Amino acid sequence: MALLSVAILSVSCRPVTNFSDPEEPLYAGNYSNETPEFDGPLKVVTWNIAFAEEIGEAIAELSENEDLQGADIILLQEMDESGTDTIAQTLGYNYVYYPASIHSRHDRNFGNAVLSKWPIVDSEKLILPHQNPRNDQIRIAVRALISLGDIEVPVYSLHTETYWLGQRSREDQIKYLTDQIDPAYTYVIAGGDFNTLTPGSVDALEDRLGKAGLDRVSAGAGQTVGIGDIGVTLDHIFARGMSPIDTGVPTDITASDHYPLWVDLVLEDKI
Repeated sequence: MALLSVAILSVSCRPVTNFSDPEEPLYAGNYSNETPEFDGPLKVVTWNIAFAEEIGEAIAELSENEDLQGADIILLQEMDESGTDTIAQTLGYNYVYYPASIHSRHDRNFGNAVLSKWPIVDSEKLILPHQNPRNDQIRIAVRALISLGDIEVPVYSLHTETYWLGQRSREDQIKYLTDQIDPAYTYVIAGGDFNTLTPGSVDALEDRLGKAGLDRVSAGAGQTVGIGDIGVTLDHIFARGMSPIDTGVPTDITASDHYPLWVDLVLEDKI
């Protein structure tokens, strides 16, 4: 949730229903018609589609925008199961989706998803530490293990808490994520809405994920949210064992208060 409007802040005070079981609810589908042969590069998109309210428009923008179309992996936040399934089925992706809670804004499920053109062979929900002090809402990361032929890549779609939670507790959420990343995997992708409102919080994020061997491959892409005349970069993509070829933020997007963020990656040992 990015826009700091009075309406959203007032809703955030109302209690939510959390899904604290790390194994459920789980929603999944397999709509990729054929498994492409992986020869690189790999296009990754992350997008917070605000409360999954403009799914038809989001599908149009994902399929028609030149920077977004044909993405290999899509990381989504603030989704419900219906919107996730509709995007995956319409555009031909396999997916996993876990809700974190039933949000009080719309009384629908609220969580993260990973969509992939390749098979998803395993998944899990990571419940991040600490709850929003105003409504006790939890935040999560969704991990999908994606099979690129003989290469397995754990991919994380993350949505950390807003600044209602103190900075130290927010840093705990990132540390928890990095502690779960298996060092045995050569290649890792982690992206999503990190709610980094200040340059200092971006630096702290880079430092923490850097300790797990992940670089901010979307650095320099641009601001992902406009709040009045002010732009901020809340969304990021990190990777281990991969280097960016290009990255960007399409700003001619209207389906959400966030702009989608994309990056083209190549495996470092394939360069």
